[in-house]
Amino acid sequence: MNVKLVPLEQAAKIYSGSNLKNGKDFLGEGGCPWVKVEDLNNGMLKETSEVLSEEEMRKVKVSPADTVFFSNTGTIGKVGIAGGCMAPSNNMFAVEFDRTQVLPLYGMYCLLAMKETFQAEASGAVYASLRLSSFRKIRIPVPDLDVQNKIAGKLDSLREGERQQKKLIDEIKELAHSLFEQYFSEYVKEVVEKGNCLRLGECTEVLLNGAAKKKRDQGTKVRYVATPQLNNWEIVAGQVPREEVEQEKIHVYRLRAGDIVMNRINSAERLGKCGIVLGEPEDMTVFGQNTLRIRVNQKLLKPLFLFAWLTHPYIKQYIQGNAKNSTSFQSSLNKPVLAALPIPRADWKRQEEYGKELENYFAYIRNAEELVKTLQELQEIWYGKIQLLYQQGEQKQGYQEDQKDYLEGRYWVTPSRGVCYYDSYLECIQAPEKERRSVRLSFLPLGAEVQFLNKVRTADQADYGCLEHIRLKRTDRRSVQVIRMEPVAYRSVKSQGREDRERELEDCGILSEQQDFGYIRRVQEVKIGENVTVEQFLSKYSFKTKEGYSRFRILPSSARLLITKLSGFQQAVFEEFLLAMQPLACHMVGRQVWMRAGGNMLKGRGIQDVIATVRFLEHAGLLEKRQGLYLDYDNDYSQGEKREMILDHRGQPVPMDTWICAEVKE
Repeated sequence: MNVKLVPLEQAAKIYSGSNLKNGKDFLGEGGCPWVKVEDLNNGMLKETSEVLSEEEMRKVKVSPADTVFFSNTGTIGKVGIAGGCMAPSNNMFAVEFDRTQVLPLYGMYCLLAMKETFQAEASGAVYASLRLSSFRKIRIPVPDLDVQNKIAGKLDSLREGERQQKKLIDEIKELAHSLFEQYFSEYVKEVVEKGNCLRLGECTEVLLNGAAKKKRDQGTKVRYVATPQLNNWEIVAGQVPREEVEQEKIHVYRLRAGDIVMNRINSAERLGKCGIVLGEPEDMTVFGQNTLRIRVNQKLLKPLFLFAWLTHPYIKQYIQGNAKNSTSFQSSLNKPVLAALPIPRADWKRQEEYGKELENYFAYIRNAEELVKTLQELQEIWYGKIQLLYQQGEQKQGYQEDQKDYLEGRYWVTPSRGVCYYDSYLECIQAPEKERRSVRLSFLPLGAEVQFLNKVRTADQADYGCLEHIRLKRTDRRSVQVIRMEPVAYRSVKSQGREDRERELEDCGILSEQQDFGYIRRVQEVKIGENVTVEQFLSKYSFKTKEGYSRFRILPSSARLLITKLSGFQQAVFEEFLLAMQPLACHMVGRQVWMRAGGNMLKGRGIQDVIATVRFLEHAGLLEKRQGLYLDYDNDYSQGEKREMILDHRGQPVPMDTWICAEVKE
């Protein structure tokens, strides 16, 4: 396909939006729409929440129809395309594409497809921010106009299909709620006007506070229903995320068919939102700590009737009027309030008929949501095609330009749209473990070494802390270098032949910060096939040595014993320091663990968990803290001498605390 990479500044007129100096004084009627970041919908903009007055419209930059808007501060990469003349705010760029080169609709989808690239270029201490100068220079793939039209048309139809399905889902849910009024309006009237009702405590079992998440090692992984899954609709157990929870009394918190889960502690607007489990869950499924479970006595009530009643506006008013509010902007429900919650005395047969009809609504929504998911997956395929166009454009530009892009740009976007950074200390690009299954050798960047990271390991595995690995470097369209990185102990007792090994290590090895090991590089040039994946290729070149150099095995036995008692997450954090060639900051460790675990290891865990683990390891004597920006720990500096900066994986200075493995002794 005919495709070339073109800097945005050569394909479009680009400028920043304007700022309203006097706030809302100039908002009014008669002018053009005022576009803010919250108005961007990744599609066509037909109207906005605010409109400028005619007077203010004359003082700001007004963009013509088909201008693409791009958010550049805080949330990087939200886009929208103007359906008419509109004025962009100052926290976005306006991109007027040259139609002879780039169709505006394709340009918008191209910016969406390359969102991670823009985020990688953003910087800022508090809020990420993308400079206009950097944005202008980023290249996009530009194929022929008919190809652009086809890609944009496909994505537009898929997005419209998704929008229509979501609109139908909302309408069906509204119909389901109105159906309750058709069946039970006279019974509701009895409750509201006369107080003739049952009470929740009379016909259900209410259990406050569900299972606690795992704190140490005594837990098991189960489906964990938390507040995000409660949206006044069905809880589909098979789609609920898994979490590790405390093993003790786990059976008490188990959910069964017909159980209702409700938000017990939350913000006022979300308090009382609930969900119902229809079928018996195949896996162990429990409810979380800030929620409660309502188990209906089915001799007195039908679960679906009670669930629908709990989503009724009258109950929302009851909950908000009786909730306990705290100074932390959180509201909560106690057992007396729940026990006194009124329930209509509805006819049993009518409850049964209503339940059967409501089940049909649930089934329709399940099918519609599956269709939405399919439409989203198809969109990802077409975004992937734009990424493949980018890859093809890079291949066409040849070795020298690729070398500059990867080694100076310091990142590589994989065909699956993953962003991999260049490590200036390791002198290679590190890619997530999961990428090896999808990346073909022909898509590797020219002239840059790529290391596909090992999976997350735990201390009970024999290769925990082992340093050996293989790198790949594509030299041309048909050849790749296999670089075997063989770790060797640097501080060792001299033995026969050891002097030659250490001389080889000095000649071609890379030494770590602690000077305890180095890598000897074994390079082999190999011809590659057309469609061979990295995983297929690497299976032929795995290390044959029985026992490689391990920084874990050289630790004293007491230190090894301590590590084995840590959680799997904590062990993964410590192994990053075992494998590291330089001091690491906490955000670097977090990203490495996330990449090695395929994006799943840190689910439910954030940077604070990484920081807490690093601080614990420091206090345990396993890590040593280093501070500062202008430091190179291999050198001693005299006063006034220039100091070398510590750089992160993108080659940027690290103005924060860093840690290295401590030299632990018995």
